[in-house]
Amino acid sequence: MDLATKFRNELLYDPESGQFLWRQPGRGRRPNLVAGSVKKKNGNYWRKIVIDGQEYTCAQVAWTIMTGQFPQYIIDHEDGDSLNDAWDNLRRGDNCVAQRNLAKSKRNKTGVTGVKSSHGSYVAYIGVGKMQKYLGCSTDFFEAVCMRKRAEKEYEYSPRHGS
Repeated sequence: MDLATKFRNELLYDPESGQFLWRQPGRGRRPNLVAGSVKKKNGNYWRKIVIDGQEYTCAQVAWTIMTGQFPQYIIDHEDGDSLNDAWDNLRRGDNCVAQRNLAKSKRNKTGVTGVKSSHGSYVAYIGVGKMQKYLGCSTDFFEAVCMRKRAEKEYEYSPRHGS
């Protein structure tokens, strides 16, 4: 039995809400009971489901049920909420896509991702692929922020990146 069929036999998935319910009774599960549990890893929360002793993220399970193929890549949550497994919130991604959807770092001192203060000036930069690209330097904070925001549009960063 392929994985998509196994998931479909074990679970009911509501693409609108992203919620999973068990179809079959089993160890610690009853039909129509919410499936999965929330796990924390590296400060992030993920909803996981265990089937036949194997742990899967709910995003992987949703993708497999909806497409018939287990993802060989990252499944990114478009709104940044890793607990929102609604189908329209999931997209195929890679590390670059996921990085463009990150919230602002707790260590950020200027309040704007990609703008740092350096010797009385503001330096704007952005990640492109695996490289950090220098965008420019200005004594005017607003100008440095504008450099960064233009680059975010050019490199197709998520509108919620850094917020």
